[in-house]
Amino acid sequence: MLALVIPIQKLLTLIFTIVGCEIFYFLYKSVKVTQTIVKMSAFMKYIKQETHVGMLGLEHAKPSDFYLSAWQTTRSPVPLLIWRTLLFLTSLSTVISSMTFYVMNDKFGYWFIYLTHWGLTINTLATGFATAVSARCYFYGPISAEFKLPWYVKVSWVLYNIAVPLAFLITIFYWSLLFEAGIEEELNHALDVAIHGINSLVMFMLMSSSLHPSRLLHIYQPLTFSVVYVTFGIIYYFAGGVEQEGNPWIYPVVNWANPGPTVGVVALTGLLLVILHSVTVAFSVGRDKLSKKFLNATSPNVPEEVPLRQPTLTPTATVQLNDS
Repeated sequence: MLALVIPIQKLLTLIFTIVGCEIFYFLYKSVKVTQTIVKMSAFMKYIKQETHVGMLGLEHAKPSDFYLSAWQTTRSPVPLLIWRTLLFLTSLSTVISSMTFYVMNDKFGYWFIYLTHWGLTINTLATGFATAVSARCYFYGPISAEFKLPWYVKVSWVLYNIAVPLAFLITIFYWSLLFEAGIEEELNHALDVAIHGINSLVMFMLMSSSLHPSRLLHIYQPLTFSVVYVTFGIIYYFAGGVEQEGNPWIYPVVNWANPGPTVGVVALTGLLLVILHSVTVAFSVGRDKLSKKFLNATSPNVPEEVPLRQPTLTPTATVQLNDS
């Protein structure tokens, strides 16, 4: 009898073990499915919010995002002001260096036909306006958005939206097509190589250091810029314009004497620009989430209108200020 009971106990143990494992696995899958549903729900909510027609505009409820860093625990505009000044000077010195070689070789007029130089100009304007916004806040205090954002903040925002994905596009375009073909825009080889890395590095540093918002629907801004450049290229070609070596194109891969392949290259470049803009938006979301995760506990939670030079408020003081 005892010999019969022992196998039954083992069988029951095995059955309960299998059932327990199945239950555990079912619960585990249920939790994973629930988490996936929650994440998808949050993602769809974000997409719905980002694709609302109001997102086409240039209004933002938190003006401090335009002059405070994502990685600081104070409300001082000084850290980002210093950083942006360095980025602006880097962009400006790059433009001056490039122009100098063209002037020295009596080819200054050709400087303005290349997309890289359009991009460098936009980089300089973007970092310059960003520096100006930070400087304005340093000298005159926080920006109010009670009615609307000031014009200079909106201009800075548009320049940022164009400059960041455009810099990445130019770098990819150069290293994937022009470099291997031995095509150089600069009159100095070392400068040609450096410029097509520095432009993206500066924009990446500008993007990663700030809290600057990026919106999906603002894709029309870099696309509009690209349409303007393509239109310029077409007019330049039909007006008999040539590049510095005398060829009837600006880039050999964009030769309007062969419109079929050229239209294909332009279309693919536009698609790449859309992708890079989306990557920029995704990076900004990730940057903000990391910033909140690691710095939110130590960052001051104060209203936008509090003077920037006022000492950091305690939570109690903040509540009292809000109540008043």
